[in-house]
Amino acid sequence: MAKNQYPGTTFEKSRNRWKAQVRINGKTKSIGYFDTQPEAYAAVVTAKRDTAAAIEQGQLQQPESATYRLEIQDNRRTTTVAQSNVLIEHPWAMTLLEARIFVLLLRGLRRDEADSKRIVIPLSDLVGDQPIGGRGYQYLHVAMDGLDAIRIDLPMPNRKKDYHKVPLVHSLKLDSGQGTISGYFSNDVIPYLTNLTENFTLGQVADLLSIKSPNTHKFYWIMQMWKFKSPHTVDVETLRDLTTGEAYPQFADYRKYVLKPSLEELNTLNFDISYIEKKKGRSVDSIEFHINYNGPSKLQPKQLQLQLGDATLPVETPQQPQLTTTSTDFRGRVAGRMRKFKLEEYQIDRILTLTENELQKMMKDTHQLLKEYEAGTKVFDNIAASAMSKINSLFPRLYPKAK
Repeated sequence: MAKNQYPGTTFEKSRNRWKAQVRINGKTKSIGYFDTQPEAYAAVVTAKRDTAAAIEQGQLQQPESATYRLEIQDNRRTTTVAQSNVLIEHPWAMTLLEARIFVLLLRGLRRDEADSKRIVIPLSDLVGDQPIGGRGYQYLHVAMDGLDAIRIDLPMPNRKKDYHKVPLVHSLKLDSGQGTISGYFSNDVIPYLTNLTENFTLGQVADLLSIKSPNTHKFYWIMQMWKFKSPHTVDVETLRDLTTGEAYPQFADYRKYVLKPSLEELNTLNFDISYIEKKKGRSVDSIEFHINYNGPSKLQPKQLQLQLGDATLPVETPQQPQLTTTSTDFRGRVAGRMRKFKLEEYQIDRILTLTENELQKMMKDTHQLLKEYEAGTKVFDNIAASAMSKINSLFPRLYPKAK
């Protein structure tokens, strides 16, 4: 396709004239209509020149994209991120895409910052230069919904009586025109991310962005936290709570689908981790970890790009980063939300017969219900009944009415 010689001009058939327009502060502004394309383009050039002069004289705010560029350049110099062990030891579930956005948001923080600020992430840092198709944006929306739903229990002096639950992030914004995602960390969470004097853990940005499994992300932070007291022994129930919650109640499944693949992936990132299973009777009761870490791996930028795909989702292969969690892990996350709604196990089993695309839709459409219930902004006489009513309206075939 030939390059447009007159950018900023389009032909309006309804008017039979040429329209001129420019972008100012991220917004498109119409200049007017002209008989010929060269005349329209001349108006575009004049408007751009006048805008640049106004910015230089301080009469017009500098375009947001220029500010973004300065912030992004500064953020990209950061090679390590950190968080308090309090957050690592009080886990929350994240998909792979959510975990990577979280890391890139962390990268925008500076030590000793007391107040929250908007942090800007270029989409190119997440997906490279590849185009993001419609479904790619849908998955970004789902990931941002997931991050927005995360609530953290913060320490209180009297754990039996006192209670403090806060959101992790807020005001998330996806700007496809600017090619950015931006948002704020909660002010209550900021001290656990910036004011770090003791009991905190460092992570390498390059390592974290190269990880291909959400379970490995969690194990990365745990192993970094425990490496200074290696060998370290932890009981199986505590380890499961820290990583997958109630998913994989059978240790054999947990070992096969979570523990072994996560440690194998970490051992490709300059870790050297081995473990010993300790039994009580016939059952594995605890695990002793031996952890060595030789510093950040030397990864190429192309290895850090998450493939969102264009028109369709990428094919899952062992070498390709997955967009979301594995099917089993994602279904475990769905089951966890349904238990928050106090559904019975037989109801959850029926819900898990839905396809993964249907489950993605259900998680998005029940997100607001979960927020209202956890925040107490709406009173529910029976949260289980409210949840099932919502789910049945989405998928009436789950419980078809008798004829």
